[in-house]
Amino acid sequence: MKMRTLPLTIILFASFIVPQKLSGQGIIPQTTQDETAQVNPDSVVLRPFLVTGITKEFGTTNDLIVNADKILVSEDQQTKITSDADTLVSQLNLFLDDSILLTLEGLSNRELDEISQRAQFYLNQVEALQDGLSKAAEDMEIELALFQAKKQRWLLTLEQESEEETASSRLDRIHKTVLRIDSVKSLFQEDLLFIMDEQDKLTDKRIALETLVGKVSNQKEELGATILRRDMPGFFKDIAGLGGSKLLQLHKDTFKRSIQTDYMLLKAGYMRAVIIAILMLLALLGYTIWFKNNRIRVISEEYSELTGWRLSIVNSPVVSTIFVIALMIRLLVPTLPLAFHALNLTILLLAMIILAIRIYGAKFRTWAIVLVIATCLNYLYELSYNPGGLMRIVLMGVNLMGLWLSFWLYKRRPFKSLVKSPALYMSFRVLIVVALALQILAIIANLVGAFRLAEFLALLPLEIFLLAIVIQISSKLGDTILYLILSSKNLQKLNVFREEFQVIHKKSLWLINVLLLFLFVSISLRIFRVKDRVFEWTREFFTDGIKIGAVKISLGSILIFVFVIWLSIVISRMVRYILEKDVFTRVKTAKGIPGTVVMLLRIALISGGFFLAAAASGMQLTNLSIVLGAFSVGIGFGLQNIFNNMVSGLILVFERPINVGDVIQVGTLMGTVKSIGLRSSKIKSFDGAEVIVPNGNLISNEMINWTLADS
Repeated sequence: MKMRTLPLTIILFASFIVPQKLSGQGIIPQTTQDETAQVNPDSVVLRPFLVTGITKEFGTTNDLIVNADKILVSEDQQTKITSDADTLVSQLNLFLDDSILLTLEGLSNRELDEISQRAQFYLNQVEALQDGLSKAAEDMEIELALFQAKKQRWLLTLEQESEEETASSRLDRIHKTVLRIDSVKSLFQEDLLFIMDEQDKLTDKRIALETLVGKVSNQKEELGATILRRDMPGFFKDIAGLGGSKLLQLHKDTFKRSIQTDYMLLKAGYMRAVIIAILMLLALLGYTIWFKNNRIRVISEEYSELTGWRLSIVNSPVVSTIFVIALMIRLLVPTLPLAFHALNLTILLLAMIILAIRIYGAKFRTWAIVLVIATCLNYLYELSYNPGGLMRIVLMGVNLMGLWLSFWLYKRRPFKSLVKSPALYMSFRVLIVVALALQILAIIANLVGAFRLAEFLALLPLEIFLLAIVIQISSKLGDTILYLILSSKNLQKLNVFREEFQVIHKKSLWLINVLLLFLFVSISLRIFRVKDRVFEWTREFFTDGIKIGAVKISLGSILIFVFVIWLSIVISRMVRYILEKDVFTRVKTAKGIPGTVVMLLRIALISGGFFLAAAASGMQLTNLSIVLGAFSVGIGFGLQNIFNNMVSGLILVFERPINVGDVIQVGTLMGTVKSIGLRSSKIKSFDGAEVIVPNGNLISNEMINWTLADS
């Protein structure tokens, strides 16, 4: 009995020690690493080396001097650093001296985006080079401080040995060691000066780039505020002046310059991402083709017969792989140069249109082809952008295509059979009408000369249409991949996945769709050019709160606290279910052990989730003792029964006087134990009723365990 109650005693003892520890009143000193790091090295008293340890210190100092070569900057490294810095400075001079940067006021939103992208790219290059130099300088300063401390101790040792009239050979060796330390220190100081000079080369350019990014951002805000103004003459008046080949040549030159500039940026900073994308494409393509040919060997027989759009996706390994890789590039490398960004999206669109036709049928073929043509025309429009009559004609063509796309969707109603909810379908119809109205307004704005407004209104519906289809295809792909993973023979060997296949698939698919919905909203806000403002407002809404003393309470911290606790409860249920279905059914254990293990794991996960939630929500752990103290007061006033039942539950877990499946009698109640919880247990009486009995009654009252007596 004493051995059984020992773990319970330890847990109860720890429950009183932990609050004391968290409140800063524990027995163990609580000096943190940060506090240790803040100790002033000048305050450390340096002493000479012990006479008996001088010989050993000679070897230690020699090793330190020899290893200094690993930290010092070699001549080859200096040459490379200088070359990289000079090359980057040269590129920055060419970029910053461009005459187009002198008058940002006359530039379009697209040209400002291109300037901002290039400036941000160069800024990232400068930061990466400066960060590397700063890390090297930091390591050198640490070594320099170490050598300085060694030198001072050797000087003190030399002074001490001189007073004691030590042998001259030892004094000479100490003196030579000090000279060697001075020599290494001078090398470190030279390297530090070299690094500082290289950093100074880049500092002015970094400031200029940051200033330019700020100016571009301000100019874009000003353009957004004046988007309703007329910035060009009437449409017909403007195109009347078209003629000759000079205008066409101007657009060709702009297109060529855009490709050359973007190719230079791609080579300078994105080749690694391109190589990784190609390798991923080849690997995933090989696997999907292999899976298509060996599906029967991998998938469980019960789910091997695929039908409908899942079969279409599995039978399209090349197109599906290209779609996935192109989408990953779009999401993971959002700053890809404009020309290659357009190329990547064109590849994504071609894969999307093929998958859409195979999934939803040929009735979408014409509509999808027109959408891709309009989008590709828009990319050509962006790469050869130069405001004028020709661009307005191209924009008018994109307008008319968008108008036809919206009208076709409204007239043909192709999604009527796909959308099951009437309310959702009506909302979709309303959005199509809005898209029609935007296209009509864009045509009117283009005719009267409000070119920037026409551009914004014309491209907005197209981008939303494309985004919606990409998200929908992604959902179908995610569903298929999830279905194939869950139906694999390896997972189907587990009871959890075999018995709860539909539930796991449904809940996992719901989670995927929620993530895709957040992605859709985020990209839509960026298309509407309000993402930064909305995110900033949302951040302030969730982080701004009220302050009560030293405690700050915000909606965000409350939501994080609740979410983490909810997540810990969900994880504890999942772990319990896996243990009951797949672990304890395969492992032989003594009767009652599974229930004990499940209960302890549940307590550990939920308790850990509580402390993790407190830390994640920003709650000071030193204030947690207040909460625990209030909880103790609550126990004293009105929660005695609940606390008594919880402690009784722990006693039932450790002592195991009853187990699940035992036939017990408590007072007039007699039945079979169905489950043992932390606060209460369920007993099924012989007349079929399930009775919830507080654990305190099972411990404090007389109980007869007929099963235990029989065993």
